[in-house]
Amino acid sequence: MVELGWAGGLVVRTRGNQLVFDPDSTRPQGKNCSVFVSHAHADHFTGLKGKSPKYSTVETRRIFEGIYSKSVINFHDINLNKPVHLGDAEVTPINAGHMLGSTQFLVSLPDTTILYTGDINCLDTLTTKKADGVECDILVIEATYGEPSYIFPDRESTYADIVRWALSQIANGLLPVFQVYAAGKAQELTKLFNMYTNLDVVTDQRISRVNDVYSANGLQMKYRELSTTPDRSSCVYLTANPNTFSMEECARAVTTGWALRMNARRIAAFPLSSHADFGQLLRFVKGCKAKTVYSFTGYTDIFTEYIRRKLGIASRPLPALAQKTLCSFH
Repeated sequence: MVELGWAGGLVVRTRGNQLVFDPDSTRPQGKNCSVFVSHAHADHFTGLKGKSPKYSTVETRRIFEGIYSKSVINFHDINLNKPVHLGDAEVTPINAGHMLGSTQFLVSLPDTTILYTGDINCLDTLTTKKADGVECDILVIEATYGEPSYIFPDRESTYADIVRWALSQIANGLLPVFQVYAAGKAQELTKLFNMYTNLDVVTDQRISRVNDVYSANGLQMKYRELSTTPDRSSCVYLTANPNTFSMEECARAVTTGWALRMNARRIAAFPLSSHADFGQLLRFVKGCKAKTVYSFTGYTDIFTEYIRRKLGIASRPLPALAQKTLCSFH
């Protein structure tokens, strides 16, 4: 029998084996436990801090170590589309399109296949290729923007809006300051300003370390780390530190999918997301041809109801492992 559900992360229990995906704590996960980490964002990489055997791409590990200056122990690197064999389970990393090194995980068992998406993005960006779709029996998918009103504008149009805004602030004598995630979004903006402007990109220390990892993986980044007050006439500043917004003579901005509903007056908000929007999520679900869909994170109730009614697929929010087993749901 296979058990599947949420227990501080997605847990798949098979005969004599326990697979934990993106655990949210470092506490011991039990005997014969293997931890898989999908990408290097703080709400997903906690498992890299624990003692259990852990698996992720080398890029994910390097970004984590670059930000925290802490080595990962008991680590096994994985490569896209190359399966890892653990007992009766075969776990294959699949490109997730979310950031450098991000993966989905396809778990192949004797009687079923389970695809865990982690966070996915289904469009090409300046720094990533769109998530790969894989057919499976059971799909466990994030629903961060699983609500019909979250349809993002054309990405190229958003890129143009960001560049125009930054140039207009410089023309007004202000320093454009973007508060962004140190990993993922910062590199997309670095690449954007490198490709479409002559502006210097100035970054804080954490972003610089991640930029180094991206550059080492063939995504060349032109930037310099902040050492003195930036020249307001020729640069943009990218920072993961919200306190930077107290800098004088700066214009502030954020880039996030939540910008579609933000009512910001003193800050510019651009709907640039590394997550799939509602339409992308639906297309991804259809492409997987799963018989059962579980969702986690965000608008799980709305998204699962939509899948049931509009797509005719059995769907529900991912249950706590103690509540249901895979067999009882079916």
